[in-house]
Amino acid sequence: MTPRLLPAALAAALLATLPAHAQENAQPRWTVGLLAIERDSPYRQIDEDLLVVPLVRFEGERAYLRGLRGGIVLVEDGGFEFGPFLQVRGDGYDAGDSPYLAGMDDRKFSLDAGVAASWRIPRVGQFEASLATDALDRSGGQEAELSYTALLRAGGWTVLPSLALRWQSADMVDYYYGVRADEAIVGRPAYAGDSALFPELAVLVTRPLGGRWQLFARAGHSWLPSEVTDSPLVDQDGRTTVLVGVGYALAD
Repeated sequence: MTPRLLPAALAAALLATLPAHAQENAQPRWTVGLLAIERDSPYRQIDEDLLVVPLVRFEGERAYLRGLRGGIVLVEDGGFEFGPFLQVRGDGYDAGDSPYLAGMDDRKFSLDAGVAASWRIPRVGQFEASLATDALDRSGGQEAELSYTALLRAGGWTVLPSLALRWQSADMVDYYYGVRADEAIVGRPAYAGDSALFPELAVLVTRPLGGRWQLFARAGHSWLPSEVTDSPLVDQDGRTTVLVGVGYALAD
């Protein structure tokens, strides 16, 4: 993987962080560690190599940093939380990384600004809804997401299966998967993306290693809708991400 694709890999690292309800009684603290990430690229003739990246997490009374998302909790009432966040969007590509993309303009990573609300229900799980917009106006698009995460514990392991459904606006889909008229060539026709829904299924498992150390692993698969797979830039119908990491909780 080239350094120019590093933000995309770091965005995947965000997915490894524990949902808030996985640390129901946690005090404010920093967690640092390393992640090994393997994920598919949806673009033709781009292979993403295994990458090792740092993990940084902070859980405060009102502020948090989870991977590449940072936010503030403005409202907290029992199992309900609401507040704004900023999050790096790691989508996109460098046209120089694929012969098929030669002549295309690079599609750059961006920074999303949004709001999120979550509901934690004991013995049921956590529901979350979020809405974000491209704060740097790279795509000028928006994304909304609904997710559910369950919490199971057995034999020292914590297991968090999750389901998510993301909606992306036409501007966002077109920016990352479209082909502009001046980029079209023989074998790569012009293509305009439309708004789309992306379902995802994932499972995260964690286990204490003793002291302040923790082991975790995550596997997730996102299905790409026809609005994406119809693009001449895309040659698969899904994306799989697998990562393994270790974290160390710093003293408060």
